[in-house]
Amino acid sequence: MQSKFYTSRIILTLISLSVLFSFISVSFAASQNIVIDKDAHVGEQVVISATASQIPSGGYVAWSVSPTTGKIPDRILQKPARDGGSECAFIPLDTQPVKVTAYFYDRNGNEVSTSEVLVTPKEFQIEIAAVIDKPLTLWDASKRSNYVLSPEVLLANSPVKIRASLTPDFKGEHTFKWTADAATALFSQDIDDIFMRRGSVGESEIYVTAFNSSGTKLGSGETRVKIALPVSTFEESSNNREAWQSWQNARTLWENKKYAEAIDVAKAALNLSPRDTEISDGLRAMTTNFARFTKAQKLREEANNFYDNKKFEEALKNLRSAQVVWPLDDGSEKIKDAEEKVNEIRELLQEANWLRDTASAYDNEGMFEEALEYYAKSIEVVSSDAVSERMEKIKNRLALIADADRYAGEGNKLEREGKLEEALRNYFASIQSNNDASLRSHIEELQSVISRRERQATALYREGRDLQKKNSNQEALKRYRESLNLWENDNAKQGVQQLRNTRLAPDVVLREPEDFGIGTRIDAMKIVNEADELYGQGKLDEASELYKKALRISSSEEIKKWSAKLDEIIKERNAVEAANKQIKDANALYRAGKTKEALELYKQSLNTHKNAEVEAFIKRQGN
Repeated sequence: MQSKFYTSRIILTLISLSVLFSFISVSFAASQNIVIDKDAHVGEQVVISATASQIPSGGYVAWSVSPTTGKIPDRILQKPARDGGSECAFIPLDTQPVKVTAYFYDRNGNEVSTSEVLVTPKEFQIEIAAVIDKPLTLWDASKRSNYVLSPEVLLANSPVKIRASLTPDFKGEHTFKWTADAATALFSQDIDDIFMRRGSVGESEIYVTAFNSSGTKLGSGETRVKIALPVSTFEESSNNREAWQSWQNARTLWENKKYAEAIDVAKAALNLSPRDTEISDGLRAMTTNFARFTKAQKLREEANNFYDNKKFEEALKNLRSAQVVWPLDDGSEKIKDAEEKVNEIRELLQEANWLRDTASAYDNEGMFEEALEYYAKSIEVVSSDAVSERMEKIKNRLALIADADRYAGEGNKLEREGKLEEALRNYFASIQSNNDASLRSHIEELQSVISRRERQATALYREGRDLQKKNSNQEALKRYRESLNLWENDNAKQGVQQLRNTRLAPDVVLREPEDFGIGTRIDAMKIVNEADELYGQGKLDEASELYKKALRISSSEEIKKWSAKLDEIIKERNAVEAANKQIKDANALYRAGKTKEALELYKQSLNTHKNAEVEAFIKRQGN
């Protein structure tokens, strides 16, 4: 992480600057006969000059500094030595006022006048800032690009450079003494720049005191550095970024025909970002195509065996099938070589057989449109009743598949609109044309959902009827309407009509089928999508509730996995927040001098959530 801090491109970012200064403002009342060169500060030399015009001709100036500071004697005698005047210099050691008196003497040693000034030194102001050479970046999975965070966003468990500077500038040598709260680790001391690190999100309290080379305190200050980005968020972003880069590498390998290696890299990418649909869909396509490639390789091996045994017609058939399943650059050349070996077959028959073999390969792969095209070409060369009959069957099959797809698509649309009975009729029509096992399973699931909704609707109607008999019309009306939400039924409609003069309170929320754990896989995925959006917005508790709601509808292993993972994240977050509060309270006790109570609270925070910095702090205290 040290490489992040390049001096050539430093951005100074003030982090929650709340530097405290403890000083008395400089104030002085000076005669025009003496001049102070600048504001007086603790630990820095103060120069006071007598106005040359006020010194008698041939005379001199004597100085008195009270109280005594530094090594300046009580009275200082100086003859005019430079610029026609005299100076007095001293270094304040604290902020106590200092009275400086100038005594003006003539050439005979007679005092002719005096002037005095009251100097009140003040401490230097200390400015503390975080030095950020490069803001953090996160990965936007939807845009497939990085986006730069605000420089104020700092990462937990990562070094942050902190810089202190004196205002005004201190001309001499100086040192800084740094301290921090127990949850914050400091990496260096006694220098302008230090590095801090906090293991979790929260505010770090940083304190600094400046001293000159003689050990005089120049000033002090403090600030709070907010660590806002948890390591888990940054790691997830890094995983998603690395996954996308790995997926691009996998695609490159695939394009270079390194199929097995490409699949291994793609699997690693999916492990890093298992919810990335582009990677999962791409890996699925790669796996399917690799199976075809493997199949083609096997066909070519068999063709080589036929070729070695002089069975050229069989070799030619396998080579052509292999080229349909997975075309290779040398495939056409191998086929041409086999064709030359079958020189006893008539040219037309060869062409017809090739067309039929190609059509059959497409047929076996389920590529019926291409199969029809090649069957048609084959019977143009050599008529065949068997080929014509096969073509008719394929046409009928394509028509049935088209009808099945149309009915299934309409059924899916109706199911999404909540029209379950209409969807069922279309699904039944679809399997009449194409008996798809997965669709038949979905039909059984949908029938179960409809049956459960009807039973629940009946139960709600009965509850409403009983409540109406007890004159609990508000609750009765709520049950009737909830019954209609689950299933349209005349009884509930009649109940609503009977209570038409009753109005539900504005805050009444009617339960939907999903609230009773009744719904289809489509209903469950809608809820999961809503949960995913809340998760992306950081609303973890709301997302968790929706995952659990989806689980009551569908027992999908994927939903179970993500719901459990989110529960762990929420548990970890709550523990960190509770521990941070205990650490903050302990910090306050420690600063108040209540060391024993603070250490006890620090230990309690470790039971709530482990923190290496707090453990190290407790050890340093001898506990």
